[in-house]
Amino acid sequence: MSAYSTYSVSLTFDAAFSASAASLALSLSVATGSAVPGGNAAPVHLTLGMFHVADEHIPALRSLFSEFAEGIGRGSPLSFSTVDAFKEKVLFLAADAESGSQQKLMALNARLHELLLPRFEPGANRNYLPGSFFPHVALAAKLTHVQFMAGMRLLEPLRAGGELELDAGCRDGSSRGIRLPLPAKVAAVSLSRCHPYEELACQPLRDVLSPEQRHKNMSHIRGTGGQLETALRSELFRLGFRFRKNDRRLSGSPDIVFPHYRAAVFVNGCFWHAHGWRSGDLLIRSGRLDGQLLFSLRCTKFRMPTTNTAFWNAKFERNQQRDIRDIGTLLDSGWRVGVVWECSILGKKRAQKIRLTAEKISLWLEEEYSVLFREF
Repeated sequence: MSAYSTYSVSLTFDAAFSASAASLALSLSVATGSAVPGGNAAPVHLTLGMFHVADEHIPALRSLFSEFAEGIGRGSPLSFSTVDAFKEKVLFLAADAESGSQQKLMALNARLHELLLPRFEPGANRNYLPGSFFPHVALAAKLTHVQFMAGMRLLEPLRAGGELELDAGCRDGSSRGIRLPLPAKVAAVSLSRCHPYEELACQPLRDVLSPEQRHKNMSHIRGTGGQLETALRSELFRLGFRFRKNDRRLSGSPDIVFPHYRAAVFVNGCFWHAHGWRSGDLLIRSGRLDGQLLFSLRCTKFRMPTTNTAFWNAKFERNQQRDIRDIGTLLDSGWRVGVVWECSILGKKRAQKIRLTAEKISLWLEEEYSVLFREF
């Protein structure tokens, strides 16, 4: 069995925010008698995701990390507005929801997992997965109840909306006044091994992109990343099928198009397409169907984010209505439509699952009177 380690992808910030957060963390360490999160090796950071990676796959990890880092703009303004806790064990700075900071970080977390999950297994802490991710910068961790209460007493001025005077960490002995919200700018993105901590790569970020450039970048993020689609296409090619890729002439730009069979296949990521969410309310309507079809397959991957639910509800509803519109348009134009869900071809025995899915698509294509819409 190949040896593997856990690796994290994290954001680091501008000097002013990093100094304030480091002073808070050091003061909490003194007040509670606990260790500073990450020890002295790791800088102030916000973790976007953790992944188990075998040693021989480190080059692939580095490549995907570089691809992810290229899509982030330097200086994107953020704000951390509250001090909060996880189960009386972790104290942290939470990203602000009203300013959009929380949404920006959740979108980065989702994009990271879109790129890496098709290739690598997530780390043991599932709180970094898109459905349960909560953007935060840890200030104190692994606290006992007594340590937690001491930390809360220290942070009370901040929690009450006032200013907290700190002297820990100030080399000249002066006090550092901290008040929330704390503004921050993303300065770099790093790839590190977790235990023991070792930074593998750190990429300083370019100037922030314009809204038009950002929209263009986000519009090119595929639902499941390129690797799943590539693996599935390879299996279909091996079975003798020829096809077009991402045909923009058809509604929704299907990922795999079989002109000879007049059939189109979408490879959908479960998070962005909200697989299984409100499935009973969303119907595919088409004059070429007898009655109505549902997105009926159950999903083991999709989790609704637990914060900023109004934003995500609206986004997922728009995404699903768009999917229904695109599929309906294809059906009405005389095309058969298939949807391959990410959850059906990921996880253990992934190669076997992709091969079996390709064989199912093969049978569906070859059947003279096959169903017009099919999920895999």
